[in-house]
Amino acid sequence: AMLMRVAGGYVPSVVAMNMIDVKSIMEPVVLPDMGIWHPCAPQIFDSTQEYNEWYENVHLPLVGVAKDAPSVGVVLQKSHIATKDDGHYVAMVQEFERRGARVLCAYTGGLDFSMPLT
Repeated sequence: AMLMRVAGGYVPSVVAMNMIDVKSIMEPVVLPDMGIWHPCAPQIFDSTQEYNEWYENVHLPLVGVAKDAPSVGVVLQKSHIATKDDGHYVAMVQEFERRGARVLCAYTGGLDFSMPLT
């Protein structure tokens, strides 16, 4: 979608021949610079409060993990989330939960100048 949007808007021969209907191409999905991710979540969360509400009330009952189970925190690379190259993260989260642990995976675009998640 990104390449078609660029070609349809900026490549003179493509624009002149009206080869690509840019309006029919989906809008880009922009990921926040930092967030809390879970493979089963419907969104990336901005705060631990938001994440815990979803995690405790929706996800934990489905996977059978106790609310007071030990927690595992994991720092992820944003690039793996953005490109959907997250199979190794998905497997790791599933394994921790299978063993009875809560999991919180946070990522940031750049670890050097990031603010803490609250």
